[in-house]
Amino acid sequence: MSLKNSILFLGLGNCGCKQAKVFFEMGYNAMFVNGSEQDLKILGDVPNIYRLKNFDGFGGHRERALDCLAQNTDFVEALQNIKEKIVFVLHSTAGSTGSGSAPYIEELITEIKDEEGNIKKTVCPVPTLPSFSEPIGKKRSAYKAMLDMQEMQDILGAAFFINNNASADYDYINSTFANLLNSFLMNDSYGKLNNFDESEKTEMLRQPGAAVLGLFKKEQDKNFMLERLTKNGIFAPVESNKICGDIAIVHSGSDNSDIEVNEMIVEFGKPFNIFEGYNNGTSTLICVNGLDYPVSHIKQLGELAQQAFDERKRSRKNAEKLSDLNFMEDETTGRKPEKKSSTKLDALRRLMKK
Repeated sequence: MSLKNSILFLGLGNCGCKQAKVFFEMGYNAMFVNGSEQDLKILGDVPNIYRLKNFDGFGGHRERALDCLAQNTDFVEALQNIKEKIVFVLHSTAGSTGSGSAPYIEELITEIKDEEGNIKKTVCPVPTLPSFSEPIGKKRSAYKAMLDMQEMQDILGAAFFINNNASADYDYINSTFANLLNSFLMNDSYGKLNNFDESEKTEMLRQPGAAVLGLFKKEQDKNFMLERLTKNGIFAPVESNKICGDIAIVHSGSDNSDIEVNEMIVEFGKPFNIFEGYNNGTSTLICVNGLDYPVSHIKQLGELAQQAFDERKRSRKNAEKLSDLNFMEDETTGRKPEKKSSTKLDALRRLMKK
């Protein structure tokens, strides 16, 4: 059976639904979840749309997710009846619908257990991080979303942190990720030396931690490959602590002249497992999982939000205030008007007492 039939892409909010549609058009199963009717119309004629009743978007308030799910029991029941074994949860961290509801939804899916009490589903988060140029509120939302993810890390599978700093063209980022993940999931190349099979792919997706993917032409420089994987690609920069889980390489050709495992170990650290395959094509596929979440990058987002917030606070405090001038005196009484008080009726009441 194709691995494709075991996978569901669950898009949350505007960003997540757009990403899920790319995979749907590739032939994968998908669900689309949003409260905004306007956002859902953009998707066109796709199946499995769940319109969150009574919540036409969250208006930037992540905390509304709990009330929303409590009022949309049909959607919660649909989550509990998901048949696919692997669920990719796609969402923005900078918004509110996807960012706020993702932790609850991921926990709901992981509550589905087998007879021995083991989690039946592999839940792979795909959180999209905002660019550094985004407003304060979006950076703050992303920081809070990552705090939620850290608390749940042990029950989640491989997490793919999409970095919107990579390009201002978000459609390019989404399509690039879809092509990379599809190449990983659907790779069925084989060689005489060894193969990267379905069970190894499934195992890599099951392991907690961050994951990165790369697809490179054989003639491309090795340093370029490693830079794209760790710093300059569509994924958030990898932590520099040399901690990883598994390394998978499907070499382009019958040897490892494209890139050697030792070169990967120098960059990522010693892995728990090494999976190697070979193909007769012209591209090398690389996946590394079990990485620490990109804490340094997320801290930078939080610090930028804090700096902007403090600057706004200082600006408000230092804003020039209007002062009374001579013409403010009443011509008939020579008395200055009452200053505004905390309530509009206080001045009237004082005059009435005289």
